[in-house]
Amino acid sequence: MVGYACFLATGYSLNSATMAIANKWALTKFPHSGTLTCLQFGFSAGMVLLLKCCRVLDADALQLTKVKQFAPAVVMFYISIACNMRLLARATVDTFIVIRSVAPILTQVGEVFLLGADWPNRDAWLALLIISMGALGFAHNNLSQMSDPVVLFWASTYLLCITADMLIVKRVITAIKLKPWGYVYYNNLLALCVYPFWSLLTGEEIGRTDGLDDSTVMVAVATSCVLGLGISFFGLNTRLALSATAFTVLGAACKFLSIFLNMAVWHHHAPHPALPWLLLALSGSLFYQRVT
Repeated sequence: MVGYACFLATGYSLNSATMAIANKWALTKFPHSGTLTCLQFGFSAGMVLLLKCCRVLDADALQLTKVKQFAPAVVMFYISIACNMRLLARATVDTFIVIRSVAPILTQVGEVFLLGADWPNRDAWLALLIISMGALGFAHNNLSQMSDPVVLFWASTYLLCITADMLIVKRVITAIKLKPWGYVYYNNLLALCVYPFWSLLTGEEIGRTDGLDDSTVMVAVATSCVLGLGISFFGLNTRLALSATAFTVLGAACKFLSIFLNMAVWHHHAPHPALPWLLLALSGSLFYQRVT
């Protein structure tokens, strides 16, 4: 049992630390975020179905009742991923991470005013203050990107979607009982069905495949698809295998590793003066999750 938990934690760490970088890499080679998202969802759902047919794994079959229950969560999940992709297409991985670290602030406000939760304690207020200071310092030292209206739009939209996910979607998903691979299958297959509607809404041409005949482009896209399947599986099962505190610490460690890898592998990162502020915001986010 301990060995399996270590396997899951290792798989989650590798996928979580590299997923944003892989998506950024894929988008630099294949700048069609909607189609890339569609390919990732299609690959994950297709692989689960294939392995299920080969009896390699067990996943729940589609049931109309569960599809209806799952659908609202999937729509929000798709919008979050799509906004994530649009943000990464325009901004650096560092900017994505700092936006993600700000989510506890809006989540706390939502829990108090929408769900009737108590106001945060002193330690939680301190953590939220640290996050705010880190985010403001990062923005001040990365003005060329943070003042971009397109970046601000997709960052704000992504932040709102992540907040909604934390407040509502996770409660919906946990109320539906599925096998571990069943969650992966339902989530990705239903998200795939949202793709045409999102394309119509955003004006992106459906099914853009120009460039996929290039081997370097295909490698980048395929890598993001494989990691997408991995994060779908390891994210859920690691959460089930570890305590909430252990999962939180592991998730924060992955973000720190992402920052290091992002600086090491290429030049697509924020100016160096902004990076200490990013680490401060991320540390505040970790502290918040430990004290709440």
